[in-house]
Amino acid sequence: MKSILIIEDNRVMAQILAQLLRNSIQPQTLLHASSVSQAEAIFMKSQLLGHTLDCVFLDLNLNHPLDGLSLLGQIKQDHPDLPVIVVTAENEMETVKKVISHKPDGYIVKPLSMQKLNQCLAKISNLQLDIEK
Repeated sequence: MKSILIIEDNRVMAQILAQLLRNSIQPQTLLHASSVSQAEAIFMKSQLLGHTLDCVFLDLNLNHPLDGLSLLGQIKQDHPDLPVIVVTAENEMETVKKVISHKPDGYIVKPLSMQKLNQCLAKISNLQLDIEK
């Protein structure tokens, strides 16, 4: 994976995730958005420049509770082949059901760990291999 977007409003959490990704897969580009509007701007700029993102890590609770959920739906609609991994502290069954209805490619419950991250990345790698066949 060359280009990854982290959508996370907590700067420390975004830095932790970025470091775990650097240690795991060493992406060429790590982009960060701290709000839905910043993420949308990055998507628009990427399209204009012809750059593609390889994966998105999305926090569910950005500026408002569960506002990442609508962004997840929008990403999946506009970029159906783009893997999106939800990274959140939300683990209540109703919230998980709402998220799963949007078909994310992974769901990591905070606190983050290298093991959780690598499991999701392995799943995405398998999905991408299946798509390419």
